[in-house]
Parts: sequence; C-alpha cells; structure tokens
Amino acid sequence: MEPTVQKIWNGMIPIELQLAAADAIELLASAVLPEPFQTFYMLVPRVGYLPFTTARIKEQWLDPMLEMSGSRTQNVKETEFWFEYNKQPLKWHYPVGLLYDMLVREPELPWSLTLHVRKYPTPKLIPSPSIQSMRDMFMAMIKEADFIRNGSTKRVMDLAKSDQMQLLDGLQDHSFEKYFAIHSIIVPASKGAKTKSLKAVPLRFYMASGGQEDSAKEAPDISQFHVSQFPVPLTKEGSTDLLVLADAFRVCYEIDQSGDAFVTNCACICQGVSIPWETPISWLVDNFFYADCFLHLVVLNTVS
Repeated sequence: MEPTVQKIWNGMIPIELQLAAADAIELLASAVLPEPFQTFYMLVPRVGYLPFTTARIKEQWLDPMLEMSGSRTQNVKETEFWFEYNKQPLKWHYPVGLLYDMLVREPELPWSLTLHVRKYPTPKLIPSPSIQSMRDMFMAMIKEADFIRNGSTKRVMDLAKSDQMQLLDGLQDHSFEKYFAIHSIIVPASKGAKTKSLKAVPLRFYMASGGQEDSAKEAPDISQFHVSQFPVPLTKEGSTDLLVLADAFRVCYEIDQSGDAFVTNCACICQGVSIPWETPISWLVDNFFYADCFLHLVVLNTVS
C-alpha cells in the first residue's frame, strides 16, 4: 500500500462540541452546562461520518452529564442527534472531511460544532441518522462507485457477507487493516493495465453557486453548493494522454478551453489539500479517494 493512501486514511479533524442552548434548557433547565461538561472534544477521521460518533458522545458526555444532574438519559436518542456549523445543519451522509472542506474557509482547529438533540430539521437533512442507516448508505455509495468504475456492481455484490461486514466495521472503527483488506478486492491493484480496465472515475465536484463564487471570504452556505457528477475517463478521447484535474472539471461543467480563466481563479480542495489543476486524475484516484471510493472535490473561488 502506498504511504500516501495511509496518510490520507489517518487524517483527523479535532472537533469541539457544544450543546445547543435550547436543548440544554429543556434537558437541564439551564443553558449553562455543569462542570466539567461545558464542551466535548473528539478526534474524527476525515474519511468517517458523524453518525459513527454519536454513541461515543452519548456515552462519554451526555449520559454522565444527565445522570449527575438527575435527568433521565432515556430522553436523549442518538437517531435525533444533528450537528450544526455557522447555523447550518450538517449533512450526516457526507464524509466529515468533505464537510470541513466545503464550509471552512480559514483553518479552524478544533472545529467548533453545535450538537442538537431536539427538533430534527427533517426538511434539510435525511431523517434517522442511525449507525445502521449510515452503513446502508455507505454500501450504496460503494456500489455506485463500483458501477462507475467497471460498468457493473459485480465486485461489490460478489463480496461475502462477512467481507461486507469487515469493510463496514473497518470504516466505523477506523481500522486501516480491516478496511483495506476488503477494499483491495473491490479495487484491485492495476499493475499497469488500469487505462484498459477502468471505464470511468467515480468523482464529484462541489462548487458554490447562487453568487457565492463571487467572494472568496464569504462563509459558504452548504445548501448553495452545486454537485456535479459525470463519468470521467482516465485518458483523453482518442488518445493515451492522461486527463488532468482541469480536464475533469471542464467535462463535468461543460467548459471549453476558453473557460480556463475560471479555473485559474479557483482552487480545488480534496482531503484538505489544494490540488494543482494539472494533477493527473489517475494519480488522484489512486491516492486521494475517500472510503466510499469517490473523489470528493471542492471548488472554491480564490479571488477576493
């Protein structure tokens, strides 16, 4: 396994959680949390998902706080948890690293989030963010990536039930060994034959729309991001020349060469790294993929 892949897998985001004041008042009859429960800190994998943190949050933070305060811990259900940043509900089915790259313009470590345990915003978020729901959604993404790569979902569907469970456990437990033992079956090493066997690259671009691209300093609104997905090949049509990141962007957004000024004024972020536009897609798909086998690429304006 290439060192870059393990470094990407090991990427973490420190998170500082505060309980929403309205929820604190309802649970504890006070907006001020007792010592030492004012905040909760945790390290979350960039490739992981927020529902995988809720059991830890409840067991290590909310339950002890409620027990000390004489409140009923049964009043707090993990499937009603939701997270907020800058008054924006966070999509729980997006990888944590992708959320951070979309919403944080200046480095913010720890990343300060608000936890809500009441009034789930169903119109804005998919309901019932349970661990099982996250595992099911992740498997759907893995199958989609497999179809884009190979034209079928055979590699994933042929996995034994025990292998599927190991893949999911590796993701949930953030175990490099568990996860990549199965990932190597789904995405075997190319050994130089990749351009012949791979039909397309699973990737998505996330670009701020609705005028937000006009300001490099304005805090993004997650609801205003335009998501573009298109089956991008590794090589240029009728050629063996490798596609680079800028080519993939033009394909997804149907921009011709005259649109290069637009690309020049934007940065593309993946896994917290600003990726040069001339980077070959083949290298990115080998090294910077998320656990769902997609490249999630955030395009941000760099002109103030």
